[in-house]
Amino acid sequence: MGCVPQDLLDKHIISLFVPSDREKLAEALSKLWINPQLNKANNSELRLQCPHSDIAWVNVTDHILPQEEQEHDRLSEPFTGENHLILMICENITKHKESKDSLQESEQRFHTMADHAPVMLWVSGTDTMRNFVNQSWLNFIGRNLEEELGWCWLEQIHPEDQNCCMRTYQSAFDTWEQFHMEYRLRRNNGDYRWVLDTGVPRFTPEGKFTGSIGSAMDITEGKLAEVALNQSHQATQKQLEQMEFLNRLKDQFLSTVSHELRTPLTNMKMPIQMLGIALDQPSSHLAASLSEYSLSKANRYFKIFNNECEREINLINNFLDLQRLDTNIKPLVMGTIDINPCLSKVVQLFQTRHHYQTHQFSLDIPGNLPSLMSDPFSLERIIIELLTNACKFTPSGSSIHITAQSLSDCIQFQFKNFGVEIPPVELPKIFEKFYRIPSNDPWRQGGTGLGLALVHKVVSYLGGKISVASQNNWTCFIFALTLMPHEKLKS
Repeated sequence: MGCVPQDLLDKHIISLFVPSDREKLAEALSKLWINPQLNKANNSELRLQCPHSDIAWVNVTDHILPQEEQEHDRLSEPFTGENHLILMICENITKHKESKDSLQESEQRFHTMADHAPVMLWVSGTDTMRNFVNQSWLNFIGRNLEEELGWCWLEQIHPEDQNCCMRTYQSAFDTWEQFHMEYRLRRNNGDYRWVLDTGVPRFTPEGKFTGSIGSAMDITEGKLAEVALNQSHQATQKQLEQMEFLNRLKDQFLSTVSHELRTPLTNMKMPIQMLGIALDQPSSHLAASLSEYSLSKANRYFKIFNNECEREINLINNFLDLQRLDTNIKPLVMGTIDINPCLSKVVQLFQTRHHYQTHQFSLDIPGNLPSLMSDPFSLERIIIELLTNACKFTPSGSSIHITAQSLSDCIQFQFKNFGVEIPPVELPKIFEKFYRIPSNDPWRQGGTGLGLALVHKVVSYLGGKISVASQNNWTCFIFALTLMPHEKLKS
């Protein structure tokens, strides 16, 4: 207390306390005098008036003791309120009170800040019971604080979500862990809103668990968007499955129809060839029985019959090839290709097969081109289709130029024909199936309408790219294949 014993002698004990607490101490002492009981103690927390001491708060414990000279018969005689002493014990609790006051002040500051926070906040003790929710929470649900304390907050949760919330909440408390839970909370207008509730454990500096603190956010808009997205995804997935099913049906139909059509056409091809042989031999019975005029007509009809049969067979074969490419089941046989002899051979074979063509072919192929790793059959198919297309749209006697050159990691091929120009608006459609340029006569040009579509598909399947340019009365198809194929093509 900052004084010596002599300073306290003959001094009234009540004067040692601050004036505001003296009345409280006097009242406690008076109760002891009026109703004295042995060892019956009174406890009070009072403030000392000690300007020279660090002691500010003490816990005062006082009770009555008998005088020493009456000790021998204190058990047999009742107390009369006279001739007895008061024992007063003062325990320094200044630091405890300061800590408690600081904690209360901190809690008050937290409550003040929490009530002004834009999110819903809550606090629970170690018994899992909520002892605080902020004003945002109360405004959201339209209830007062007393109605939300303890476990009453569960009443506002949708009945279908309550059990799940209780399990999540209790489990997190049992393990002292953070938790997240989504549930529907009833708003002050009666509507249920989706909220995301996040709780974290609280600990003292010594590591003692003191409960949890959490926040809740309205996520209804995001939840509705998620539901809509899931529904859209499911609908899209269902549409994709239906499209895949229809594509499978289409492929099966095309495959079946193509095979069914090819069989009779193949059977027709042999008699047609035999008829052609008979017409070419003047000594044959058929040729001898016809007049010169009738034989000329028969030859003309035979050519139409033969060309259309060949055209239908090519159409069906192209259908089957496109189907195999679309389903990635067409096998590739990779090999090393020397460009110069390969192109020369294919062009020569094409000229031999189409000896009636009067076009002039020119090849510009450097002798030092690197070898190409690709599928020789597929490359030959591309070249033949592009030559066929060039011949169809090039006037008789005009030239067709074929060039090849090395560009960094690829070989570029160009097929350029003169005498025809594709309108710019038609160029993006040139590789579509069954597409024909409106200004051209499909009967005069013939063809299946699948040649360029097949070329585009095969080039892509080989890992290359193809384009077309047309101006100043010429048209050029350009495609490039990489020297080393993609890993998928290797496999």
